[in-house]
Amino acid sequence: MWLGGHVMRALPREQVLLFPVGSVFPDAVRFDASWKRTGDSEPSGGVSLSFGKAPPLQIAQHAKLPDGDYVVTSNITEISPFAEPTLGPSAGHERVETSIERRVTLSGGETRIELSAGGF
Repeated sequence: MWLGGHVMRALPREQVLLFPVGSVFPDAVRFDASWKRTGDSEPSGGVSLSFGKAPPLQIAQHAKLPDGDYVVTSNITEISPFAEPTLGPSAGHERVETSIERRVTLSGGETRIELSAGGF
């Protein structure tokens, strides 16, 4: 019985990673995330999205992954609403980059990845 349970946990299953991008970063123009099992050196998946207008309040990313502990790294690029426009050929507002790393345990179904300061 123990062996059967261990094998079942090692099989990939539907996981849904929920990222509250627009509700935390309403000025986001780009969102990148990757995830890897704790102890792995390479990501086992990821997503990259660009926004021409306000980002969605929440992004649901579906992945087939075994249950277990993962490190999720998110990078958000925003246009600072308070910055002065820069001068030059690529004139625009200052871009602000935020990188967030969270440890999560996936066990099938939905897992919310906190993006706010102090989240865990």
